[in-house]
Amino acid sequence: MKQSRLLTLLGLGLGMGAPFGILALRFLLHAHSLSVMDYIPREWAAFPFFYWYMLVGTCFVFALFGFWVGREDDRLIEKDRALSKEVLTDPLTGLGNHRFLHDTFKIEFRKHLDSRQPISCLMMDLDFFKRINDAHGHPFGDMVLRIFSRIIENSIRRGDIATRYGGEEFLCILPNCGEKEAKTVAERIRRETEKQVFRNGPYDAKITVSIGIVTNDDPLETNYHVMIDSADKNLYEAKLRGRNQVFQTTIPGVPNAFHPQKPAA
Repeated sequence: MKQSRLLTLLGLGLGMGAPFGILALRFLLHAHSLSVMDYIPREWAAFPFFYWYMLVGTCFVFALFGFWVGREDDRLIEKDRALSKEVLTDPLTGLGNHRFLHDTFKIEFRKHLDSRQPISCLMMDLDFFKRINDAHGHPFGDMVLRIFSRIIENSIRRGDIATRYGGEEFLCILPNCGEKEAKTVAERIRRETEKQVFRNGPYDAKITVSIGIVTNDDPLETNYHVMIDSADKNLYEAKLRGRNQVFQTTIPGVPNAFHPQKPAA
């Protein structure tokens, strides 16, 4: 509930209590032979204008004050939320940025340790993306990155986390996701990217994506930094094998030997 609404209701409650508080005080000071139930109607009937004015006036003033204070709190909360989102969001794609990735992966990996459910991550890189920028310009390349981001969001499961790792590299965290399901998600992203025609004005292009997957089944074997590093190695193995494909390993059991030279993006 917004602070303005909460404090308005609180102000109404306090305002309604004001005349009854005065009635209670006067009863304690003056009514020695009457019961409360007898005193209140008699006192209200004797001074109706005063008590109705007190009831309506204090309710209005207290509610108005509560709304004003709450509205200022709501503005500060919304401003803080907007700043937090800006700090953690990649401005081009709208996905989480590098800082968001590490903050979130820490949390999800802690959940993984507690639940002992598998966790997977996908490292993705658009193939020959530099050629797109060189041929059609950076604005066209930015458009490709935005559309690819939407492909990722539409292809992952509910609860998965998509981030922009940097440049044309993206990383997804897949909580409670084993090898088979992670492969299904990755292949869905790869197929949707392969069939997408990226079009902007007179230019159009097609592009593919290489994806490295790593799944961790044993919480005691690694940490999230190792998972990111392993997914990155698997990504480049996918590129070495011809691009537009998925290469997957698990932890434990990640191959230690990879090609020493990284291929062109």
